[in-house]
Amino acid sequence: MNKLQKSTFKKIFREHFQGEVPIVKYGSEQKMLISEIKQKLTTMNSYALLDSYYPRYIKKESDELCSFEVQSRSTHYDSPEFTVKFNDQNELIIEQRYGLSSPVYRLEQIYTLFDKLTSEFKRLDANSSKRQSKSQSKSQSKRQSDQIKKKKIKELKHNAIIAKIHQIAKEEQLEFYLIEYVTKVKLAIRLAESEMVEIDIPYSKFQQILTNLPAMIQAIKEFHELGITFKMRRTGYRHPKWISYQDEQKFR
Repeated sequence: MNKLQKSTFKKIFREHFQGEVPIVKYGSEQKMLISEIKQKLTTMNSYALLDSYYPRYIKKESDELCSFEVQSRSTHYDSPEFTVKFNDQNELIIEQRYGLSSPVYRLEQIYTLFDKLTSEFKRLDANSSKRQSKSQSKSQSKRQSDQIKKKKIKELKHNAIIAKIHQIAKEEQLEFYLIEYVTKVKLAIRLAESEMVEIDIPYSKFQQILTNLPAMIQAIKEFHELGITFKMRRTGYRHPKWISYQDEQKFR
């Protein structure tokens, strides 16, 4: 939860505490009025009396001031705290912890402060929600833009791969077909009427593979002409034990 800014309290004091002559009391009347304010606030659900936040070096008795919290109905802001007391000119004033103060012209201004704050909280919450919504919209828009950009780059890369394969096939005079997958292209090359070789080309490594592809195709064709064929498959648990060159070295 956030705390209200100093500028917000200035606005509240300026708009809410208005009048021509502040409340003025002398002597014991001051304590009586402070006591009356405390009594009233204890009957109001939207207010909570607090211990005084005045430092010890300021000589203020508990019956000379009234510190209270105005309950916040905001989803973003904490409950603000105030103190009502008399100043050196015997005027009733309301203070806030930022050091701001304002004369109180009518007691009703203290008791309706909750309504003023609630109105202010609604305005601030609405602004906060707008900012949050705008930020989320901007973030979502950026994500969509990034996705579109990535898609375009992927399409360009994909088209480049296909074009390059067609170029190589034309140069090598190959009969071939392509199967396009999400992460790769499968290139099938006809070696004879009923024989072919398949080469998987991952999009992520197409530059390396396409650079060496003509030489690879030429080598495969030469082996085929010599009657040599080979297959590539994944190893499994039932395969014979591998003979390792490193192992052979140990026994020499």
